[in-house]
Amino acid sequence: MLLKPTAQIIQLIVVIFIILIWLDNLGFNITTLLAGLGVGGIAVALALQKPMEDVFGALSLYTQQPVRVGDFCRIGSEIGTIEEIGLRSTRVRTLADSIISIPNAKLANEAIDNYSARQKILYDPTLRLKIDTSRNQMEKILDGIRELLASHEKIIKDNPRVRFQSIGEDALELRVFAYIDTQIFVDYLEVAEDLNMKVLDIVASAGTTLALPGQTHYIEHSPN
Repeated sequence: MLLKPTAQIIQLIVVIFIILIWLDNLGFNITTLLAGLGVGGIAVALALQKPMEDVFGALSLYTQQPVRVGDFCRIGSEIGTIEEIGLRSTRVRTLADSIISIPNAKLANEAIDNYSARQKILYDPTLRLKIDTSRNQMEKILDGIRELLASHEKIIKDNPRVRFQSIGEDALELRVFAYIDTQIFVDYLEVAEDLNMKVLDIVASAGTTLALPGQTHYIEHSPN
């Protein structure tokens, strides 16, 4: 993509150089002509400042390669798949199947979260159990989830963890931390769904349930 515009720029420079030599042979004052071109060049350079920023942004994207065509990533607040990296802008197909064009100068300075570069995907739900869950029930749930992670074929056996993390005002919170062995987000969703269903079965078999969000009710009393 970069070779064609680069070749065109080189051709333009060669043509200008040939024209200047031709004018010099005809007797024109090349020094005066170059001075005029210099003033005009400044005006052109100012007019092309933004487009050139996008071109240099494209060069940065091609040399550093934070994203490639086909990558699924988050760019700022947008999530989608890179469809094309041009000289002026990059086209991204969003989850809503629309196309957005991001100027390369902006993209080169934007925080990019490239999901396609992942070698594994984190599974880390937080379970909020009822506040009256007993210690015995808690131990059954912890042991059950640890056994689930240890035996599941899609969980990477790289120290998956389940911890009784905190005691809140309206719930006891457990944190699950494990990596799923896939790079494809759709496959991750399928495995996560399977794990979530089995975790709910473990909680139910322990004789407790997940906590409901806490609510505060105010009762007004009218004066007698």
